[in-house]
Amino acid sequence: MTELLPSISVDKLRVGLYIHLDLNWIQHPFLLSHFKIESERQIEAIRDLGLKEVRWSPELSDPEPTSGATKRLSAGPVAAASTHLPARVLTDDELSLLRCERKFAEAAQSLREIFKIVLTQPQQAREQAEQLTYKLLGELADHSEFYIRLLPEQAGDHSALHGINVATITLLLSQRLGLDQDARKRLTLAALAHDIGKVKLPERLRWYSSDFNGSECKLFQQHVEYGVALAESMGLDAQICTLIAQHHEYVDGSGFPRGLKSEEISRDARILSLVNQYDKLCNPNNPVEAVTPHQALALMFAQSRSKFDPQILSVFIRMLGVYPPGSVVLLSNGRHALVVSVNAARPLKPRVLIHKPWIPREAAQVTDLEERPDLSIRQSLKPTQLPRAAFQYLLPRQRICYFFERACAIDDRSS
Repeated sequence: MTELLPSISVDKLRVGLYIHLDLNWIQHPFLLSHFKIESERQIEAIRDLGLKEVRWSPELSDPEPTSGATKRLSAGPVAAASTHLPARVLTDDELSLLRCERKFAEAAQSLREIFKIVLTQPQQAREQAEQLTYKLLGELADHSEFYIRLLPEQAGDHSALHGINVATITLLLSQRLGLDQDARKRLTLAALAHDIGKVKLPERLRWYSSDFNGSECKLFQQHVEYGVALAESMGLDAQICTLIAQHHEYVDGSGFPRGLKSEEISRDARILSLVNQYDKLCNPNNPVEAVTPHQALALMFAQSRSKFDPQILSVFIRMLGVYPPGSVVLLSNGRHALVVSVNAARPLKPRVLIHKPWIPREAAQVTDLEERPDLSIRQSLKPTQLPRAAFQYLLPRQRICYFFERACAIDDRSS
């Protein structure tokens, strides 16, 4: 199954259309190049780009208005769709990716707003955080299998991107561990708010750097204390405040602020601190210090496993697979590939984008290794080990962002 992307004149845009800007993200003012129009102000910003037409996705757009006041605008997209040739064919995998991008962007925007208002409107911040938590939980409800999806590199506030990454992976891990709904809700909300205390730090100290001196390290560590105080002002319950207080504690006692050990740290905080560390390895403040997702897992297991609950770490590695999304790999047929998603129930057979120089990158389709018994992963590589042509084709991400999609939805579309 494929879907055609029609074009529409910029003059006929309306609120509710899901559009695609064929521009690099630095060439426009929006978080993503694909999004649903939510205001007339966004339409004005699109017109200011000088574009005559944009592509749009009917499936992802809101139904057309039916009132007389909007009749002229609502007729625009239909007419445009019948008079323009489609820009290209959109595959099922690309549609799924667009949905994940949209949900991630909406969640990141919500979290940015929470961080923005927490100092002056803590109760409103709590309500919005709870709404975002319920939304994430609802996406996963009643589905035991899901894909962990790599997203295109995101532009935006580091705190929001990190918070959504940690919340996403924490939610999926808590499900794999068999936690009940209340525990999943508590963990997801704590994951969203775990770094909220950083709003009280100077901006240059909000992300740990190996260049920090002793006093700067102490100031950075105070974000935990500030976070607990803000969580209390938001009216979050004591268990969530405890999770925020312990999200930098490690079972070997090497964490901060209290150097707690083993059972002194709550089970849920052990989950949160593990996921937090994983995302910090993949997405450090200094991109030069970033490691690939595969390397991050290897480091956590080989060099740092004393810091983590062994049972939680084991389930975490099984969930992400040996080659998590974002890993660059060499396949058994000698071709290079980028892991784009992993089925948490069958992690040894991820879905990959393969470097095939005879196929234009924009036409390349994702290969599900579960459907290719003749093909396997030989080894993981660093992006710098890729040949130049493969690097330009696969475009490994500097910033790793994740969301999830229901595995059954993909299976239904491919049947």
